[in-house]
Amino acid sequence: MLFSRRFVSPLAFLCLASAAFAADDSKIPEPARAVLDRATQFVVYSLEPSQSEGGSLPDGFHGWKVLGKTVVKDADVRKQVVAALSRGVEENDGSKPDCFEPRHGIRAVQDGKTLDLVICFQCLQVKAYVGEKADRGFLTKGSPQPVFDKVLKDAGVPLAKKQGE
Repeated sequence: MLFSRRFVSPLAFLCLASAAFAADDSKIPEPARAVLDRATQFVVYSLEPSQSEGGSLPDGFHGWKVLGKTVVKDADVRKQVVAALSRGVEENDGSKPDCFEPRHGIRAVQDGKTLDLVICFQCLQVKAYVGEKADRGFLTKGSPQPVFDKVLKDAGVPLAKKQGE
């Protein structure tokens, strides 16, 4: 009986830790959300997914080639983008394919803090950076992509080809 208690206790701990980790991934981290909600500058990027991460591109976005970008000045459009991303994060069930081919990004600046999000809706992942330093990323679903694509298309920004095109 003592053996089973020792076995169950670590197992229960792992289950609780796993549940806590999953719960953290179901929302945009609060510091990032605060910057997104209060940003004085908000830029949406179109990225080339075939570029290697960590490359040194002079005009790149955390190693990814920038196809174009648009400064979003309209507060309602900003809210739509953030709301779509938030819904996508809440919809994710913990799924995370073993790839990262981002086609979108966000740069939000608030009170001198720069938050960059490199987003792969295909691979359901968001990598976050505060300044140039990597921060805790989070998971999403692909559902926000049409909102991002519309913002970029409306500004005349080219989009990366989708997988299989």
